[in-house]
Amino acid sequence: MPIMDGITAMKELRKLDIALPPIIALTANAMEKDKYQYVKDGMDDYLPKPVTINSLQKVLVKWLPVQSKMQQKGS
Repeated sequence: MPIMDGITAMKELRKLDIALPPIIALTANAMEKDKYQYVKDGMDDYLPKPVTINSLQKVLVKWLPVQSKMQQKGS
């Protein structure tokens, strides 16, 4: 990102003290320690590149309220 990195942008958004959608780190850093650090820094979740349809679907189902409600009805 040209002006600030994703962690800095997320922290600035969090300062606004408004309702935000989940913030997911999308990164090429794919080590388990990277996931821990992103969540520790304030991200809601983490998705490493390269993104697969399955990994994207898993994160979306986890965080999108509409998906979660639909999934519960189908169970």
